[in-house]
Amino acid sequence: MAYIEVNNISKDFQRKNRDGRQETIHVLDDVSFEINKGEFVCLLGFSGCGKSTLLNIMAGFEQPTTGSVSIDGAVMTKPSPRYVTIFQHYGLLPWRSVKRNVELGLENATYSKAERATIAQQYIDLVGLSGLEHQFPTQLSGGQQQRVAIARGLAVNPDVLFMDEPFGALDPITRNKLQDDLLGIVREQQKTVVFVTHDIEEAVYLADRVIVMQSGPGRIGKIYDVKIQRPRDRNSSGFGLYRKDIYNKLFSIKESNIEYYI
Repeated sequence: MAYIEVNNISKDFQRKNRDGRQETIHVLDDVSFEINKGEFVCLLGFSGCGKSTLLNIMAGFEQPTTGSVSIDGAVMTKPSPRYVTIFQHYGLLPWRSVKRNVELGLENATYSKAERATIAQQYIDLVGLSGLEHQFPTQLSGGQQQRVAIARGLAVNPDVLFMDEPFGALDPITRNKLQDDLLGIVREQQKTVVFVTHDIEEAVYLADRVIVMQSGPGRIGKIYDVKIQRPRDRNSSGFGLYRKDIYNKLFSIKESNIEYYI
């Protein structure tokens, strides 16, 4: 049995139209797929295709109109500390230092103050922020703030990381560095990751599988197994062919066959 099962998910929202009448917006339509434990899966698509809504349903923040999501055999009905969500906008508390932000998720557990400090330091070191423990978010760069958010998420030792365009606001150099760091961390920590992005190159670089979503309403266009050895070279011919094929799929251009790549 797969670790995460997304079964026939559809999602409708109600809103008022220009005439003030209620209308139904069909955001997701009959979405199904499975994720194995330890996989890194990217949900890729244009803005408005429902990928963030799908992630929120998987993380338990929203309920589907029809269908269900199960993780480790249990149906998701609400958020759980076993499954942490990291957003594009870091969500750090500005009045807390780096260390105190990382400790935040540990405060509801049965850890002593000393234990919280030890765990927080471990993950601060892991994301490369040693020496910045007592800095405040306004004193950090965007990339450093996202590292704090990642450390805070990892500190509670979750089984799954849900990540909603966490590097979208960063410059390309910082983004590429954090992509490498994230891959190293999730493999060392053996985490399952569901990662939302609209960046084709990011998806090909990070993912074991890329789920391409189409709009109107949101549904699966195609699922790609990315059969490129790690570490991946963005300039390799195989990488370029995946990038081109996914681009063509997103823009409804004739697809090529990429199953033979290694």
